[in-house]
Amino acid sequence: MKSCSRTVMLTGVAAALGAVLAGHTPALAASDNDPRTYAGDYQGGSLPIGTAIISQYFSYAHADAFVDPTGRTLPGSHADTWIEFTRLTYFTEFANHPLVIEADLPFATLTNVNIPGTNNAVTGGLADPVVHFTYFLITDATVQRWLGFTTFFWIPTQTYNNRSAVNVSTPDQFTVTPQFGYTEGLGKFSPGLKGLFFDLVANASFHTDGTRPLEVVNPATAPLPGVLTYDTLTQRPTYDVKAFLRYNPSNFLYAAVGIQKSWGGEQIATTGRFFPTGLPIGIPQPDMPIGRDDFLRGHIEFQVPVTPDFAIAGDVFHDFQASGGFKENIGVEIRFAKLFFPAPPAK
Repeated sequence: MKSCSRTVMLTGVAAALGAVLAGHTPALAASDNDPRTYAGDYQGGSLPIGTAIISQYFSYAHADAFVDPTGRTLPGSHADTWIEFTRLTYFTEFANHPLVIEADLPFATLTNVNIPGTNNAVTGGLADPVVHFTYFLITDATVQRWLGFTTFFWIPTQTYNNRSAVNVSTPDQFTVTPQFGYTEGLGKFSPGLKGLFFDLVANASFHTDGTRPLEVVNPATAPLPGVLTYDTLTQRPTYDVKAFLRYNPSNFLYAAVGIQKSWGGEQIATTGRFFPTGLPIGIPQPDMPIGRDDFLRGHIEFQVPVTPDFAIAGDVFHDFQASGGFKENIGVEIRFAKLFFPAPPAK
């Protein structure tokens, strides 16, 4: 009878804890998918072989809403995101076509965070570094046409904290992002379009599974104290397309307007269990959506040459729609780029 009574009790506990976090978003993992390609970047394929560039990016964005993966805006949610990263670039060639080798070292954090139903803790610092390679099939400055293919490799840093509501790195995920960039000068079609360019950038990000994305001690929605854990994070491919109309009257000087659409990237925490304090059982939990890469964003970009080998660029952006993360009401990014041109050949 004692064994039977214990079975009945445990069955009742399991039913009561079937979904201890239903209706809440307890964590926000980073998603590696945005290489921050600017309008006109692929036109750089015409730079001399041997050119090196050091670029420094500083970005700030304010979000006045967190929209969960179902499209529900959490009341009172907000955050400020700060990002800075260094990019090293070198131009070489392969089979008589330019080959660009690059590496990024990013750092990020969030402040003024409020996500209802979470502890609002943030694990910032080093985000996932990136190495990428661009191979140009077309670099025709006379016709004003450029076509390049880039592959980005995002390397996990092991700095993820599964008890923080927000992380700037992924839970040990490796991501590969193939991308193509196409630029077409419009001046050849009509004299009135001289200096105008069309830029198109499109990519897809493929993510490996993450490990132990979530651990919550004494979830507020659980009727008993205990620990909730999820062992795996699965993420579907992310897709992203940017299009710009750019006015580029002279070298390194331009202004552009653009639109960006990102979709996919659904993050699902799986293999969840809740371990009530003092009970030798783990109650299985249903899979839980954490985030997704779904937004429609507008861009205004510019670049100003300060000297022949130093330029300042900027990007002002706004999310018209977002789901599965923060909706960034306004964002500003500044890029400083120092170019080192190869020495001219000896006469």
